Amino acid sequence: MMEDYSMVAFCTEQTTTEQEYFYSIQPMGVNACVVNLTVGRNERNLLAEKQIEAARKAEMLVHASHIARFTTPEEARDEAKFFLAQTRAFNLPENAVHTLIFTPTVANKSAMELINFFQETLYLNGYRNQDLCIMAKLIANNIVRPAKLHLRPNLTVIDYNQLSPSVIGAGTWIFDNKYLDERQFVAYDFMDFYTKPNQLRGRQLSLDTEYIARAGDNYWMIARQLGIELAELLLLNNATSGDMVVPGQRIKIA
Repeated sequence: MMEDYSMVAFCTEQTTTEQEYFYSIQPMGVNACVVNLTVGRNERNLLAEKQIEAARKAEMLVHASHIARFTTPEEARDEAKFFLAQTRAFNLPENAVHTLIFTPTVANKSAMELINFFQETLYLNGYRNQDLCIMAKLIANNIVRPAKLHLRPNLTVIDYNQLSPSVIGAGTWIFDNKYLDERQFVAYDFMDFYTKPNQLRGRQLSLDTEYIARAGDNYWMIARQLGIELAELLLLNNATSGDMVVPGQRIKIA
């Protein structure tokens, strides 16, 4: 039932084995992963090889990300080249998504220029399937204006504790949650950028198999939106079709 969802797991470090992790979240609709390979100019994810191998064994799509630390154009180029060296070392194809995670503690008007330097370096080396992952507040404060970026990459917005994206036109949206007592970063793939096309998009699905109700929801609407039989949804929640649903209510969906 949940396989129709396009969700993406963002992987940094796990304390459970990578294989157990991927097989445990796959039935919840996660069918692609973004493995963080590098941070700054010289820091590598030492678990990347195991994470990529485990994801491939679980038949997931594998993509790569880099966490930015650059503050000058020269550093942006150096980080891009370091990222490219690692993605090639793991034999990731050029059509894999290459994500720049740009979450500086302090950002100014030079942010746009720096992002352009990084992404253009990837582009010139043949990596054209790119994503920019940024905090929603950078857009809200006009520090980053996606429409003005040279390459117009897919946009992933980090917008914690929201029930829906706060930025119009974002391709994906990241929230944080807990799974096996570990913090997870999971994203919806709204525009099928990371995953294969599907008929259901943009619905919140937490890793604990519950749906968080929004204003205007009722059991019939939730069942229809999630592709679940109404009778099954009511049985899971010990409810009747006439029962009220209030915003923030946790509805069992599996």
